[in-house]
Amino acid sequence: MTEEARRGAPGPAAAGPTIALADRARRLAAGFSDVDQVFRAFAARIHAPGLAYGVVVDGALAHVGAVGAADVGAARAATPRTIFRIASMTKSVTALCCLALRDQGRLALDDPVAEHLPEVSGVRPPTSDSPAITIRHLLTMSAGLVTDDPWGDRQLAMPADDFGAFLAGEVPSNRPPGIAYEYSNLGYALLGRLVGRVAGMPFSAFASEIVLGPLGMTDSFFEVTEVPAQRRAQGYRWEDDGWRPEAPLGDGAFGPMGGLWTSIEDFARYVGFHLDAWPARDDAETGPVRRSTVREMQQGQRLCWPRGEGMPALPAAYGFGLVSTLHPRDGLTVAHSGGLPGFGSRVQWLPHHGVGVMGFANLTYAPVHEAVDQALDALAATGGLQPRPEPPSAALRLAQAWTQRLYRRWDDADALALAAPNLFADRSLERRRQEMAVLRADLGEVLEMEAPIPAGALRGCWRMRCARGTARVTVSLAPTARPLVQLLTVVPEPV
Repeated sequence: MTEEARRGAPGPAAAGPTIALADRARRLAAGFSDVDQVFRAFAARIHAPGLAYGVVVDGALAHVGAVGAADVGAARAATPRTIFRIASMTKSVTALCCLALRDQGRLALDDPVAEHLPEVSGVRPPTSDSPAITIRHLLTMSAGLVTDDPWGDRQLAMPADDFGAFLAGEVPSNRPPGIAYEYSNLGYALLGRLVGRVAGMPFSAFASEIVLGPLGMTDSFFEVTEVPAQRRAQGYRWEDDGWRPEAPLGDGAFGPMGGLWTSIEDFARYVGFHLDAWPARDDAETGPVRRSTVREMQQGQRLCWPRGEGMPALPAAYGFGLVSTLHPRDGLTVAHSGGLPGFGSRVQWLPHHGVGVMGFANLTYAPVHEAVDQALDALAATGGLQPRPEPPSAALRLAQAWTQRLYRRWDDADALALAAPNLFADRSLERRRQEMAVLRADLGEVLEMEAPIPAGALRGCWRMRCARGTARVTVSLAPTARPLVQLLTVVPEPV
């Protein structure tokens, strides 16, 4: 064992067996019946009148389902084409519009909001040393505005002029901007107003031009009157052991924080668009917003945790209209919930796996996140919920071939040809040669070199299967013009 291995050399997670994409899809499909059962049981438990859900795999809607009624009074069943209001899941669309304007050079995320909306001068900070609120503060829920659930929900239909009058008054803040996460619907209403001001058109029109239209989301609307009546879910609350209809709120100044109506089939296009941004690659751009921007909004920017509950079990941070979590099983997880009078929703996707799950219910503040979590557990139980293979760089493949040559027959000149200056200074060439000879004597000849598992372009690991055992190889390349090996470990795996 090399010294780097003893002290815990940096590198990707332990290499594991990979499965072909077709086998992965087959395994995931085997769990769809369990996903159906999860959502059926959830709908019954929370008394949801209706519920629709879907699973996206590698950009396509792989499975859909629905239970219950879209409209109880009309005895109209919920289907995957039923159009629900998804509430705060709208926020990522608003954030995407802001980032599109940033990419067009029409604003900067660190612009003070007042540069674009002079009317925010009425927002009163709690201290005299508070900095100006920036667009980034609003996007990341760190503007210091007080958490406004459920007040903000009922402001959805506020006319633009009334919103302007509201801002012209005195609007108190809860904290100075930039020091802490605090969820704010008002903040995203401000972003929607800012988008409209910069774009020179109503927010909903710009969102349709930049996001909904290019993605083919023809069943997505901001105004309730535009939703086909026979496909719209009627919202309800559960009260006195019965369903009570909730009157739908119109689209207004707070629409950018939670006003979007959409169907499972339509929203799957949006989820697929986000998943398609991964992994980073050299392919031509095909989306309405560049892939790097879409990945950017999925990165945690401001640590957050449930109010009054202390730190969460998993690290979580608010990005741009999305919440990022590091899950011990799934790695990076991106999600957002939604809740309004009459509706509850959740979307959650795994960028590196290419898998997303979403659910919409027509029940006030339905905790759909519970069912989505359980659905992902059901998919994981199939063994198919694995990261998509990332192609290794040419530099990693070169390092693998070099390592294989040295294992089979060490050559000092070959070893020196790809070694960074530190490699044999940290551990001598003679000692490494001897260690490789001992390893070869123990494990025997190489039978198979598995494909490298990258941790970027310059780090990776792989398994080397030999006649009498298996070794795990880890390499890290130096940031030199010709990437040279700065770290190499070859460690036998336990039998």
